[in-house]
Amino acid sequence: MWRGQGIATALLQEIISFVRTTEARRLWLHATEDGKRVYEKISFVATAKEMEIVWY
Repeated sequence: MWRGQGIATALLQEIISFVRTTEARRLWLHATEDGKRVYEKISFVATAKEMEIVWY
């Protein structure tokens, strides 16, 4: 019902924008196979157990 409307992408971009204003330099999450595509588009990369995005 909600897939394909860009809602998850928009929310995640807002979260990343906020977190980048803090001292945090890494976000990580557990993704379903269906969700991985959304996160990869935003530069998350898969690790052994999760997906993460890191900036400096």
